[in-house]
Amino acid sequence: MKHISNLKVWLLSCLVALGFAACDNDNLDTQQYKGGVSLNVYGPQPVMRGGTLRFLGSNLDQVTQVIIPGVEPITDIEVRQSGAHSEILVQVPVDGPEVGYVTLVTANGTEIVTQTQLTYEEPIVFEGFSPATAMPGEVITITGDYLNLIHEVIFADEVAVPEAEFISHSRYQIEVVVPDAAQTGQIILSDGVEDLPNWIYSETELEVGVPTVTSFIATRYKAGEAVTITGTYLNMVAYVRFNASADVPYDFPSADLAEEGEASFTVNEDGTQITFALPAEAASGAVELVLRSGLTVPVQSEFTPVLPGNLAAAPAAVKNGADLTITGVDMDLVVSVTFPNVEEAVPVKEATATRVVVTVPDMAQSGDLALNMASGESVTLAYQTLKPAITAFNPVALTAGEVVTITGTDLDLVAGVAFEGEDNPSVVIVTEEDRKAFIKEQEEALKQNPDMEIEPAPEVNYIDAQTLKITVPLTASACAPTLVMKNGEEAETTVTLNITPATDPVVTAITPEAVEAGEVITITGLNMNTVENFYFGDVKVTEYDTRTATEVTLTVPAEVEPDTYYVRMVNYAGKEIVSDVPVVVESAEKVVMGDVHNLGSWAGEDAGGAFRIYKADLTAAGFAPGFKMRFYVSQNAYTQIQVNHANWGELFGILQYDAGACPDVIEIEVTEDLYNTIMNTSDGWSDTGIIVQGEGCVISKVTVLE
Repeated sequence: MKHISNLKVWLLSCLVALGFAACDNDNLDTQQYKGGVSLNVYGPQPVMRGGTLRFLGSNLDQVTQVIIPGVEPITDIEVRQSGAHSEILVQVPVDGPEVGYVTLVTANGTEIVTQTQLTYEEPIVFEGFSPATAMPGEVITITGDYLNLIHEVIFADEVAVPEAEFISHSRYQIEVVVPDAAQTGQIILSDGVEDLPNWIYSETELEVGVPTVTSFIATRYKAGEAVTITGTYLNMVAYVRFNASADVPYDFPSADLAEEGEASFTVNEDGTQITFALPAEAASGAVELVLRSGLTVPVQSEFTPVLPGNLAAAPAAVKNGADLTITGVDMDLVVSVTFPNVEEAVPVKEATATRVVVTVPDMAQSGDLALNMASGESVTLAYQTLKPAITAFNPVALTAGEVVTITGTDLDLVAGVAFEGEDNPSVVIVTEEDRKAFIKEQEEALKQNPDMEIEPAPEVNYIDAQTLKITVPLTASACAPTLVMKNGEEAETTVTLNITPATDPVVTAITPEAVEAGEVITITGLNMNTVENFYFGDVKVTEYDTRTATEVTLTVPAEVEPDTYYVRMVNYAGKEIVSDVPVVVESAEKVVMGDVHNLGSWAGEDAGGAFRIYKADLTAAGFAPGFKMRFYVSQNAYTQIQVNHANWGELFGILQYDAGACPDVIEIEVTEDLYNTIMNTSDGWSDTGIIVQGEGCVISKVTVLE
């Protein structure tokens, strides 16, 4: 016979609020869940002899003894929770405990004494139960004394049956049905008090039986076909689990657990048979039953559903954008197809038992495609994409740089034509749609940046699926060109285009890519020895270091304005050729102030009018005697600009302009005296070079240049 009770505690009005006393009987802080070892509450109060006493507090896992008056110190302590929010439990002995204060002893010897005395009530007697083994749905009988005080029976894993569901209930006996979710374990009787009820545990465990499986049968394990599982107590099953060892298995639900419209299985009345249509999501692997208790029962360790087979693809070479038909058996299982070089699977357009039809994506490449099932499984099949071909050139012979018309088949698949020759030259194929898209992109970019340079739209060289009209690259040599497809594949051709090397100059590179006027650049390419003169815009180059057939080194004329240039070349016959390679001529000006300042009417620095230019910025720009200083000005009205040194003394008088007469750029020559005044000022403003103030204009930038 076992009398075990667990916890009846009234928090606030119901729980016993605890203060604490250490061994010197000083009161301790009662703040809940503080640091260190502390006790906040214990109970139930009163407790049943043989029942469970529960303590809540902080770090109570450090308690090694619980001393109850009248009995030996208790060291068998169950730690329910550790740390700042901790809980421990002990069993109150049936014989010997007396009314008194309870003492908790920690590992370091510290004692915590309750400020209220522990009292007792007569115990509920839990004699036992029968039968010792039961299945969910069967009735067990619990015997003892004062069972009329019990309001809840709790099975293992906290599966509770409330008093309202008892079959019978008296002082000496309770009859209760074993719930579907019950598992093997001790039975707990509870008096049902809120927060911390008394719990009385059985001495022995109730052994809860589990279903048995005798067969797992289907004519064919194909999605949609009937499956039957036979066995015993199958009414306890909540799910049939497929691919059980996977990280995310598929749980097929019973009818009462299925969501609206979801497929499910049914169980016959005596629980001996489960029937269902095999779900499409059922993948290969182990199959098991998931019980309502959460336990599992194995069904089959190596389950393999039907997959499509006897596969064949038609046509033998399919064109990107066209339909591919794949025939075989059980093809109605296929929901999508994954193609090489395409990340997303493509849904099938048509699926029957003998074939599927799917559209080949534009970027799909030859290789193994995957036929995907709803289960996540797939089967593979090799296929080929259709390749474009060249049938003729017109003319059949030409000079590099001239136009040729290419006729062939499926040329709408072509993204580029690659030739043999220096640097492997190629031509990009541009459709009318490409050209319109480029123009639209430029227009959108111009809205964001009105000052940007507009690039010329590319010329359309795609005529139709049988015709391309392209300009042969100047560095191309005689060859059978390679067609580069939009999907990234290449198609070798057999028709040779006879290409005579061009005599016109061809620029392949300019280094450096950006220079200032007056600096040297090197132009490399072909036929450079045919060029008589090079031009940047309309400015002729006059200084050369080297000139060969493949390389020219020249000095960018000092008068060339900053801009992006495609160098013009004029040969000895007077023919003009423009480089395809750009070079950027940068401004020699160095910005020393790039913020916008409205001088207002002699507005101060705080108002954003007057501003300083610091010596460090001037030095970084290479500022020196003989330089020029430029002020970029927008005039509002009658304008005055006063430039001062750090002591606010005028440097060269006030610049004054009538309305409309102020130039956009005011340029000042920096003499040696002016330089010394700006840079050598020694005072409290020694980091300041100049101070600018005035009225009637906006200064947006100040630069210096040699």
